[in-house]
Amino acid sequence: MKQAHLLLVGLAVLVFFGAAYIYGLDKQTLSPVEIFWMQKDKQNALPKAEESRDYMIPSDVELKNMSNTQWKQIYWKYINRLQTLCKDVVRVGKLKDGEKEICADERYRPRAPCIIYSFGINNDFSFDHEAVKMFGCDVFCFDPSMKMESKRISDHVWFYNWGLSGENTVDKQGWKMKTLRTIRNDLGHSNKTIDILKMDIETFEWNSMLQMIPAGDLDDVRQFAVEAHFMHGNIPGNSQLSALRQLYDRGFRIFMRDRNLYFGIEGSMTTLNEISLINVLYS
Repeated sequence: MKQAHLLLVGLAVLVFFGAAYIYGLDKQTLSPVEIFWMQKDKQNALPKAEESRDYMIPSDVELKNMSNTQWKQIYWKYINRLQTLCKDVVRVGKLKDGEKEICADERYRPRAPCIIYSFGINNDFSFDHEAVKMFGCDVFCFDPSMKMESKRISDHVWFYNWGLSGENTVDKQGWKMKTLRTIRNDLGHSNKTIDILKMDIETFEWNSMLQMIPAGDLDDVRQFAVEAHFMHGNIPGNSQLSALRQLYDRGFRIFMRDRNLYFGIEGSMTTLNEISLINVLYS
């Protein structure tokens, strides 16, 4: 009996120190920033399924009377609640920058012939070429900041030196800016489904969304992947939240959100986040 007791004690000690050793190794492989956000993820875990109803953004009137701090709290709470389930999430593009999370579930997976709009290239076509390999789509890429003339890049990839905006104009940098509707008209896509719209345009996303959503220009877009810079740019936080609420009203549901751990960190939140949505009203 005494030997059995000693054996049990020995096993318990072994398990304890083994776990501590493994945990220590894990800690050593993580950066301080990653450890911090792992702890935050545990603290901000979603509630139980029966309690995780969609969190709704307040009305424009209510938002207008709130402070910057309140806007940030609403934004953080909203984007951290996944609103629909995608069972097959695939990452398209290279890691750390330029990649987007796409839903490859049967209902939403792009299939040739399909169309992808990719706004914001910065001389990196990794997302675009990988999207062709994965889905066989035609990919139309846009970036006015690149010193490149509009041209065909490959069999399925085209580049245009246009920028996306809430109006058709030439800005002070000489960039040709167009609305989504104008671009679709120019490319002959007015009556065609856009399977994926990827947007990485450095704060110009809010100006563009506030024009295109009420105009109905996203109604036949099946997936929307956007790098969102909250409380940055010339659009105030309440209007940015209004854009997110309008997306919801048009059928777009968040299925994935990635934070940028190296930029836009403010206290316990990140203001720069990758948000991926699917349009549940368009099949």
